Amino acid sequence: MKRMLSVSLVLLLAAAAGAWAKDQVPGDVVSLLHNRCAVCHKGKFPPQGLSWESTKIAAAIDASSREVPDLKIIDTASPESSYMLKKVRGESGIKGTRMPPPKALSNEEIKVLETWIQGLKKSPAPVSAAGAPGVDPLDPVPAAATDPKQPFDTPAFFGTRLLNLPTTTTPSKGDFLVRISHRFSDRVEEGLDDFFGMDSYANILLSLGYGITDNLTVTVGRARSYKEYELSADWLVAEQGRASGLPFSVTLHGGVSLVTDASPDEAKFSIEASLARQVTRRFSVLVVPAFVTNADHFSLDPQNTFSIGVGGRYMVLKDLSIIAEWVPALAGYKEIESGWGLGVEAKIGGHVFQLFFNNCLGLTPAQYLPGGDLRLGDFDFRIGFNIFRTF
Repeated sequence: MKRMLSVSLVLLLAAAAGAWAKDQVPGDVVSLLHNRCAVCHKGKFPPQGLSWESTKIAAAIDASSREVPDLKIIDTASPESSYMLKKVRGESGIKGTRMPPPKALSNEEIKVLETWIQGLKKSPAPVSAAGAPGVDPLDPVPAAATDPKQPFDTPAFFGTRLLNLPTTTTPSKGDFLVRISHRFSDRVEEGLDDFFGMDSYANILLSLGYGITDNLTVTVGRARSYKEYELSADWLVAEQGRASGLPFSVTLHGGVSLVTDASPDEAKFSIEASLARQVTRRFSVLVVPAFVTNADHFSLDPQNTFSIGVGGRYMVLKDLSIIAEWVPALAGYKEIESGWGLGVEAKIGGHVFQLFFNNCLGLTPAQYLPGGDLRLGDFDFRIGFNIFRTF
């Protein structure tokens, strides 16, 4: 009896030691993955659902690859079959391109990963009396299996703006987000002499945001029109599928801006609520009720604007989408026509690029919520674009 207890204790300690080793990732591996892989594979929606952030590396051990489900990302039973090694070596049988782009790992860097993964090798799982692989009760459940499940492996919207309307997307904690937005003033109808409006004056907005937490972002920016400075905050209140099965995501946006191209200077306050529903992996819809003060910049009697914007995104390819929005002003100050826009969006690494036609020159809530100055019925529209870059 004592001998049986001793053997059991030894096996118990060995299993516990193996579990501990599994979660203890060597410092050189953490550093390598941080510098070369976690540049893209991080945040709330990493590519292929695979994060190489230091606290999430262990979740890839013995987890199936989404690109080739028959293979494990890191296979402790058969290290040479690990999809991670095949991917960084650029072997045949992988999907997509060799990782990481644009520069592959050196032989020395690949050796670091090989040594680590070989060191994780363990014996095949025990076979139960029924002939099926047994379950090791001491083997910790991968972190990914205990996380609340997202209904889809991509966010409802890649950019923090659909075109002008704010989305439910926020940067991850510790990330900086740079936004560059352009709206050319002249119409496309001006033709080649005006390079379809792109030779004209442009309203430009530059902003820098920072993720205080995964759910809270602060942003400072400046728009060229009226030399308007803006300070805003975005709070992701609830995410689809995470908050008790909530069928949509909710983000609140609040901001204050100061128009300095006026006498006296004029302050404007805005509040917007983004409600996003990811209907399928490819198709998402957005509804944004919004209110802004002092929307009519030139009025001696300040007027407010209340609007409810709607929009959507459809992914044509993995990282290429069609985007559209319509922003009608329902009460208060209104422009000539409700704002609208239609274009394409491409996600490339940490960048999101949007190119579109629209009828609104404005870029801050006080500028775009009242609507646009070009009539769709006259087939008048201008070219605009947004660029988002996460660091």
